[in-house]
Amino acid sequence: MLLSRDEIRQAVESGHLVIDPFLADNLQPVSIDLRLYSEILVAGREPVRGMTLDPETLNIEDHLARYTDRVDISGEQTWRFEPGRFVIGQTLEFVEMPLDLAGRVEGRSRLARLAVGVHITAPKIDPGFRNRITLEMYNLGPWAIGLSGGMTICTLLIERLSRPAREGYDGMFQGRDITGT
Repeated sequence: MLLSRDEIRQAVESGHLVIDPFLADNLQPVSIDLRLYSEILVAGREPVRGMTLDPETLNIEDHLARYTDRVDISGEQTWRFEPGRFVIGQTLEFVEMPLDLAGRVEGRSRLARLAVGVHITAPKIDPGFRNRITLEMYNLGPWAIGLSGGMTICTLLIERLSRPAREGYDGMFQGRDITGT
């Protein structure tokens, strides 16, 4: 069952759920809007020829360090998100899910109508998750979109589990930045 605006506010105010910084103005009827962090990883424009990746054995941290550029989008800086580009970002907000809650990050309709996806196939936020939420963003539209730190980028839906999870998320990206470090 999705938490309502008031349930999200109560969970954060009681300390049961951590969303930091928490902006009550970003609460929606069944979600909370989150903002973009001030750094993104930008993948190259050209395909890397002669390379086939095996996601099961790939060292993702090394791969991202080698084939992406870290770009500062803080303050007055806006980055042109050109059509066909892929970037990895994170939410400005740090989120910590208790064992009885899970989340799902979704795009906002304002960006979706401009053909920008904020997660390719990874919307699930597990119980026990502690980090900024990573966003795999792709511009499918014909227009360049300005990305800047602090802009509202996605929305987080929070669901109560029918019973708490026995253990929380403890995957390779727990508590790490967008490169996995």
